[in-house]
Amino acid sequence: MRSRQIRLAPLMLALLLAACAAPVSTTIKPSEANLAKYNDLSVLDVVTAFEKNVNDAKEADMPFLAPHYYREAAQVLSDTQSGLSHQPKEQLAQQAAKGDAILEKGRAVMSIVKYRFTKELELRAQLDKLNTAKLLPKEYESIMADFSGLIEKVEREQPDNIDKKKDALLKALQSLEVSAVQEGALHESEAINADSKSKNADKQAPATFADALRVFQDAKTQIAAAPHDNELVKRLGAQALFAARHAQQVNDRVTELQAQFKGTATGKPALGVSTGGVSGAQIGAQIGGGTSGGIEKTAVEKIALQEEDRLLGISTALGQKDLRDLPLEKQVQELKRAAAEAAALAKNEAGIAATKNLEARLQTADDATRKAMTQLAEKDQQLATQTAQLADKDKQIVDLNEQIMVLKANLKAKETRRTIHPKKD
Repeated sequence: MRSRQIRLAPLMLALLLAACAAPVSTTIKPSEANLAKYNDLSVLDVVTAFEKNVNDAKEADMPFLAPHYYREAAQVLSDTQSGLSHQPKEQLAQQAAKGDAILEKGRAVMSIVKYRFTKELELRAQLDKLNTAKLLPKEYESIMADFSGLIEKVEREQPDNIDKKKDALLKALQSLEVSAVQEGALHESEAINADSKSKNADKQAPATFADALRVFQDAKTQIAAAPHDNELVKRLGAQALFAARHAQQVNDRVTELQAQFKGTATGKPALGVSTGGVSGAQIGAQIGGGTSGGIEKTAVEKIALQEEDRLLGISTALGQKDLRDLPLEKQVQELKRAAAEAAALAKNEAGIAATKNLEARLQTADDATRKAMTQLAEKDQQLATQTAQLADKDKQIVDLNEQIMVLKANLKAKETRRTIHPKKD
């Protein structure tokens, strides 16, 4: 009995595979409406019209929601396109009508799939929006394969006993969404941290590198708790990236300072950065070890951090953003540029103030001139009035004088008439 079961197992597997590979359109026949659609069309228009129907199905996501129906309709389209030059119109129309019938059934299946997998399809759309296929290709491909398997069961009308797998799929999609959000926000910082570790940042700049890892892990945890808070995700991603770049540049600076120290210890010239940083001899002096013997890498990290603290103080004084995620040379260049702009602005502001002061003085002088001119005009008017008055007075005096002269003449004439001459004997 056991041997018979063993012999039947391959047969059952073959039958199962054959059932999975069987066309879904075997029993589908075109309706009168499907056939009538192509009656009045030319051969070329038959193929063109059917091609449009297939393209519409593709745009509606039938390749994922009803893949077998879409593939079989696409195959019919390929056959009609191939037979365009030698098959009669009736045959092409029959094929196109059959293809339309397949697509009709496919669209009906799509409606069922959308109903059965509403949440799962929403998550898939979100994953596509997050570009998960590019960020996490293996994970995305694996989960989509599982999803397609469940859709195929619905498509082939075999949806029994898929609830457990459906629940597992939903959880996997939710988990993948969180991972995709984390990857999108933290991918660059994770890559920088990995590069820093490959350059011994965990040994050369342990404090700074550990802080970068802590910020990264905190961001990852907080994003997992609130993957849909876009502002939070953006801010956490920026913080993790800053910390990663900071650790990277501190590690690079430690490597450079160690090279300077070794060059000083061996008597060879050391290449440094003329940024106000320390020399090899100064490194030895700062750690109390002179310029010979060994040097602790953690001590060099402290020196590098002291350097950037000094630059941070200057940056703050100039009102600049935190520049510690930039290499030391670029920090210095940026601060020099900012200082030059501040000096030019101050000079420009002084010039503007002097110009405004001069303009104010000129305006004051102009106002005084206008006031004096107004006063002069008023005085001129007063003088003109007084002159007119004096002229009137003069005329009155002349008139009076004339009247006096007339009166005097009259008086003299009267006196002459009144004089009596004596009589002669």
